This record gives sequence, C-alpha cells and structure tokens, in this order.
Amino acid sequence: MRHYLFSLLFLLSAFAPAQVVAQAWAAPSAKRPKIGLVLSGGGAKGMAHIGFLKVLEEAGIRPDYITGTSMGSLVGALYALGYSASEIEEIALKQDWEMLLSNQVPLSQIAMEEKEYYGRYLLELPVNGTKISFPSGLIEGQALNNLLIRLTRGAHSIQDFSQLPIPFACVATDLATGQKVVLRQGFLPEALRASMAIPTVFTPIKIDGRVLVDGGLVQNFPVQEALDMGADFVIGVNVGGGLEPEQNLKSMLDVLVQATFFTSASNLESEKKKTDLLVDILPYLEDYNTGSFADTEEVIKIGELVARQYEDSLRTLARYFRSFREPMHKPALSNLQDSVKIGKVLISGTNSTPRRILRRRLRLKENETTTISSIENRIEVLYGTGHFNKVSYAMVPSDSGHHLQVNVEEAAEGALKTAIYYDSENRAGATVNFTRRNLFWQGSRFVAEVDLGQNIRTDVNYLKYMGYRYHIAVKLGSQYYKNDLSLFNDNGSKIAILQQNMNIGTLGWQTTTNNTWTLGQQMEYKLARLYPQVAGQLNLDTLTVDINWLEQLKVRNWAINSFFRLNTLDRQVFPTRGWKTDLQGSFIFGSRFTLRAQPGHPELESSIRNDDIDPYFRVSLKANGVVPLRRNLSLMLRQGLVMYTSNDLPVGEEVKIGGYTSVLPNMVEYRAAEPFAYSADNLIYGGLGLQAELRKKLYLQLSSTVINTSLLHGYRTLRGKSTRLGYSATLGYLTPFGPITAGAAHEKDAEWRGFISLGFRLPW
Repeated sequence: MRHYLFSLLFLLSAFAPAQVVAQAWAAPSAKRPKIGLVLSGGGAKGMAHIGFLKVLEEAGIRPDYITGTSMGSLVGALYALGYSASEIEEIALKQDWEMLLSNQVPLSQIAMEEKEYYGRYLLELPVNGTKISFPSGLIEGQALNNLLIRLTRGAHSIQDFSQLPIPFACVATDLATGQKVVLRQGFLPEALRASMAIPTVFTPIKIDGRVLVDGGLVQNFPVQEALDMGADFVIGVNVGGGLEPEQNLKSMLDVLVQATFFTSASNLESEKKKTDLLVDILPYLEDYNTGSFADTEEVIKIGELVARQYEDSLRTLARYFRSFREPMHKPALSNLQDSVKIGKVLISGTNSTPRRILRRRLRLKENETTTISSIENRIEVLYGTGHFNKVSYAMVPSDSGHHLQVNVEEAAEGALKTAIYYDSENRAGATVNFTRRNLFWQGSRFVAEVDLGQNIRTDVNYLKYMGYRYHIAVKLGSQYYKNDLSLFNDNGSKIAILQQNMNIGTLGWQTTTNNTWTLGQQMEYKLARLYPQVAGQLNLDTLTVDINWLEQLKVRNWAINSFFRLNTLDRQVFPTRGWKTDLQGSFIFGSRFTLRAQPGHPELESSIRNDDIDPYFRVSLKANGVVPLRRNLSLMLRQGLVMYTSNDLPVGEEVKIGGYTSVLPNMVEYRAAEPFAYSADNLIYGGLGLQAELRKKLYLQLSSTVINTSLLHGYRTLRGKSTRLGYSATLGYLTPFGPITAGAAHEKDAEWRGFISLGFRLPW
C-alpha cells in the first residue's frame, strides 16, 4: 500500500502544479515520514555512493537514519557525522588507498633499527614458541585505522550511534556463528573497521567478546535495519551484492571472496523490494571491481551520473517532505578540533613492553596542547617499532580537555618472513628471515636472515635496548658474503674470477631516540678468503702472478667505526620524497694479508709479503635524495665519496664499482658497467635524475652518474681513466608480489647494458 501511494504521488507531481501536489500529499499538521538512507557494500565501487549523495544534497533531501555495510558504512558514517558530500569526495580523492588498504605505514615512521627489514617480504607468518601459524588476515590495516580515528575524532565520546548528528548503524558478521551483527553502539572507528573486514584479506575485529568480519557476508544491503530504526521511507543505493560473472573469477582470492558472499547475494533481491526508491548503480560499474581504488574519481562520477537520472524524483520527494511542518533533519558536523589539550595519557593492551618505553616513543606530554597530526605521527612511530600488530587511540573528553586513550595489540613474539626474487645480474634467489623479540632479555630483538642465490648473504644479529627509556641499543652481529669477483684489464676484458668468502663480526651501540636518524660506534673484525675460479693474471705486491698458481688469498683486519645514518624516505622502492645518508669513519688496524700457493710454487709464499699492514683510515659517504617537483615528478640526487689514507690496500679491500644493485658493503652502484667492473681507492661520485609516475604505481627513471678518482688523488684509475660518465633509463611497476623493473644503461665507448628484476630484492 505504501509503495502504491508514493507511485500515485509521483504521477500526480508530473501533471499537476506544485501547490496542488503539496495539498494532496499532506496536511500542514501531519507528521513528516522519517527518511532512511541505505548504502550497500561494494569495495571501491562504494565510492559511487559519494556521487549519489551530491545529487541527494542538491535535491534538498536530508535523511533521518543511515545504515551501511562495508564501504557503504564508511561513506554513510561520514555523512552521519555531518560531513557534506563534497567534503567526503575531497577526503576520498586525496587518500593513498594502496597504503590505506595494506599493512604499510610510511617508511619514515619506522624505527631506524627496523628500516632495513621493513617492506621487503612477500609473506610474514607469526611465530609463538615453536608454533608457526597463519595470520587471520593478510592486512591488519594500521593506516586505515588511523584514518578512521582521525575522521571520527569529533564522535570519540559518543558510544550510542543514535546520538550522532544523523542516527547510524552498520552491519558486521559474527565469524564464530555466521550471524548478522548490527552495530549501533561502541567506538565508531572499530565498528566501521569490523564492517569492512573482508575475511582472509583484513584481520577480524573483536568487539564485546565477538570476532567480527565484513557484514557483506550476510547483509550487504541493510534495508531492514533502516526500517527497524524507524524509517518510513527508504532510499536505497546499491553498488554490490551481486555475484561476479565467471570471467571475473581469475584468482584463488576471487573464488574465495565469491564463495563468502553467497548468503548476502541470496537476500539482496528481498532487501531491494523493501526500498521505496531504489538506485541501482551496479550495472553501470561493470568495468570496475572491488579493488579499483585507483579509479575513485571515475567511480564517483558514475555514481553522480546515475543519480542525475533520478534527480526529478528526488526533487519531487524533497517538495513532499518540505510540505510538513516538521523540517527535514539537518545535521551539523561534529566538532573536529585540530588541536587538543591532553589531560592524561592512558595505555592499555601491553604485557611485555614496559609502559615507560611506550611513553618514551609517544613523546606526548600530559596537560599540554598538541595537534591531532602530532598524535597520529607518534602513533605511527609506536607502530613502527615492530612490537605491535595495531596501535589505535581515542580522544575522550574530560573536564580539562581530553584524555588520550592509546590501545595496543602486541605482535607475536616471533615472525618468519620470506620473499623470492630474480634479477639478470644475480639470478633467482630467496630471502628467509626469522625475527624473535624479547629473546633471553626483555627489550631485545634477534634477527637471522639468509639470501640464497648466486650471491649468498647471511645476517645474524642480536640487539638489546638499554637505559631507563631504551634511548640506546647495543648490537652484536655477524654477516657472511659469498660472491664471485670479476677482474678486468684496462681494455675491459675479464681476465680472472675470484670467489670471495667474507665474514664480518661486529659489536657496537647506536642511538634509538629518533626514527629518522641514528649515530653510533662499533668494533669490527673482518676475515675474507679469496679462491681463484677462472685462470688469469693478478698483480700482487708488485708481482704479476698467474691465478692457477694460487690456492687461497686471505685478508684479516680489525676496525673501529663511527657512523651517522639518516633515512627519511617514504618507502623502500621508488620513493617519492626523502633522503638516505650513511656517513662512516673507520680506523683499520691489525691488517694481515697471507697467501697459500698451489703445490709446486713454494716461491710465491716467500716472495710475497705475509706480514702486517700499517693501520689506515677510511671515510665514506653515501647520500641519495628524492625531492618532489610536482605531483608525479621528483628530482633524484646522488652523491658520495670514499677516501683512504693509504694506497697499500689488500686484495678485496678496495671499492668495487658497477651493477644495478650493490651486493657488498664496499660496493658503489654504477649501472653503466657490469658488477665489479672497476675498483678504486679514493673516489667521488654524483648523480642527477628525474623520476616520473606515468600512471598509478608505474615509474620511469632517467638518470646520469659521474665517477672521478683524480679529485681526491686516488692511486687507482677506472681502467686507465680518471672519470667515467654513465646514463640509465629504468621502468618499474609496483605489484603486490614485489616491484618489477627493467632498464638499460650506457657509457661512452661501451655497449648498452640491459637489466631486469622481479620481486622483493633490495640493495644491501
């Protein structure tokens, strides 16, 4: 009967004057029907809701109740808080959705001691004791949590969602029972996160003892929930709920998601019938899927274009609702302060991490005013320590301002991480990392990592935080490198190959007070053994020796290193801003070079010096910067130097130059030449380039590098030249399985070099 009445009124509005329509619709004293707005789930397709809201606003309709599922719950909650459609559109367009819908936070927020291990792995599995388990979801969503908390900060003190500027409810699913859960109260960001928790993709959310996941599993279009709230007239906007056609089921994840939404799809049609005005945008979104966040702007426009088809009906409805004495609901945006006075800092959820350490990392003082952005920054810093799966906060109003409630969820005590890679210089390989926290002592971290491939590397270290507030760390480590070193003559011909097996042991300290820089010192012992692999001739101590005469070369030394390191890059691969700098000064002593000859050549061992080498100093600087010029264009800067106070360097101690990636600590990347093409002592180099983002996640780099050995009076040349100039072009694409890059490089009088790499493999 209700649908019949409204259909009759729409026909009347098309043929009768507005005054007649108003008189026919209602008497002035009649109570206005309550308007319910229902927004379905649909992932990235849910952005179309924003376009519809723009038209709804223009028509003059203001809903009394809002319900939503998944992305519809996010858009609906923002509208319920009082954000306008244009403000929600601005929020959606300026977000980095790839970052939000991942476990990543900006690299600049990661602790310095953790940066080298961050964002390098394809799979990470939690380990507790000896038990390896799978995470309940691939994505914890720390960045998404931060966004939800920031956008809803004006409602942190509201536990009953009916008290929001527009009463609101969203739908989640109880993972244990499969039952629908309608969330009408609690902490709004948590409710939204639960409604969006797609099983196996996002980790579930625990609320009131229940484990909750995406409401789209059972009720993707919550019309009945709007009626239950008191809606008399329901406007429903659907962007999902239908099952994907066969041609779109291309992966295991596609099949899994399809299967989980069977129940929701089965009740979609019955929910549609409960609406009074249904706007079905789904048929217009065939070219997009739930992950099309890169097309947010286009999806919003589609939502608006479809809504324009209903504009006359919406305006007619608006006239009808305005004919009542009771005005339509017009919410005011909740108070969104950019600065707050923090009364107390309250921390919950920690068991193994001392609260004083959390407070030290937070650096938020009680009874002082600070900005919301500063609070977010410190929350990300705390997450960046690697001790937590999730860190969230809430602003709780108090008499003196607000209390800051910080909630942490501690990570598993250990993690097993792995990645695979291939590149044309180092061939295929795999990285395996085991990280264990609080091993033997609280406030410690143990790492054992191995790279298995053509060039083998191991890294084992134990770090212990020291001091009342963990402001320094002591680190004991051991590294091993196995590489084939190519030797070239001045004409560029490869004359020999040596297999180098190098062990480095270190003991030192470093500061931990800042996430972007650290300084420290360490004692180092190095032992390198070189084994001839391919015949050729080698200059040793003014003698020219045939490689076949040698069995082993051995170099040993001690060093005291002082270092300063800076890293403000926003990510590991194709960063768009920031600097990475490593300045190191070393005093090298106790050096000893020994030789073992093949049987039949005893004269070599007596003729070549086997005694100690005089101590010397080494200073090195590596600095790489990315400076944004425009939205999708950055300037790349590169500079560095190496200086020795001695020209009498043992084999293998000199700087190795060449290649797209550095595989040794004493190696300088130079793409125009193959790995180990040049070796030098004193040198200076600089680079200049441009990086352009051609489209989302697709990057083009054009760069040049110049290397010089004469300015710093180097004893060795670059195959007879003091200066080398190279050019390179690299195209790269960021995929969920790691970056894919391909490049070409060239220097004068040399052939072009090609390069390709796949997967998570970064320079050491």
